[in-house]
Amino acid sequence: MSPIVIEKEKCKHCGICVEICPERLLFQSEKGTVPQVLDSGCISCGHCVAICPTEAITHTDFPPGSIHPIHPELLPSAEQVLELIRDRRSVREFRNKPVEKEVIEQIIEAARFAPSSDNIQSTEFVVIQDKAILAEIVRLSIDFYRRMVLFIKPMTYPLIRNLLNAIGVKKVEAAIEMLNSFMNIIKAYDDGNDLILYNAPVLILFHADRQVGFAGVNANLALQNSALMCEALKLGCFYTGFVVAACWENRIANLLRLPKDHKIYGGIALGYPKFKYRNWIERKPARIQWK
Repeated sequence: MSPIVIEKEKCKHCGICVEICPERLLFQSEKGTVPQVLDSGCISCGHCVAICPTEAITHTDFPPGSIHPIHPELLPSAEQVLELIRDRRSVREFRNKPVEKEVIEQIIEAARFAPSSDNIQSTEFVVIQDKAILAEIVRLSIDFYRRMVLFIKPMTYPLIRNLLNAIGVKKVEAAIEMLNSFMNIIKAYDDGNDLILYNAPVLILFHADRQVGFAGVNANLALQNSALMCEALKLGCFYTGFVVAACWENRIANLLRLPKDHKIYGGIALGYPKFKYRNWIERKPARIQWK
């Protein structure tokens, strides 16, 4: 049975729902008639109930209270959106001030409205504020890079380097280029400095079932929404690439007791910024091909 029901008495036969259904589950046998609905294939995107001008469409996945009117007066202009995007920077200097739970919930609210493949909404979130757990995540990340240094360093020897390149081992040069970065963050840690999380008071990790198609893409779309909401909330944040790479070993996932079949695909560290940037900086020109 289809989750979509169209009330014939309310339907104005406009056919808009037929045009906007991404799965083409709605169709009109003739123009000016009530659309018909196929029994399967709905991805619960909500397009049909969101657009119907007479509220003639109901959907079992969207009970009363789950459909909300859009307030055009609250929507930012194109100039405001672009200014927000240009203003956003990766911030790694934070005030010694906790971030309120209500503020973090607004960040996750923005994340959960990100697009996802087939509207699967696969991304889940873990929020870490406990200083001991944050410190342990930093330590586990550093331990991972200590092992990476031991693994990569022999590749710098000319004989081994040439041999690996000759037999077609991929990413040898890229690994060697990263060696100095790994050694720098390890030395900083040993000297008492955190170049992993930069003492951020909050870390949000984005994870999902690794068997879900495009789970990593979905998670990073959600992460970008989060970063923009941080900017709107006057928070600073940065993408925790060193933590996410260290999650390859699952030690951090185990520490956080994530489901065994889940993978961490992204993360942002955030807090109230210590400084406020006064200017935005130009980027490289867009590389565009017009066809």
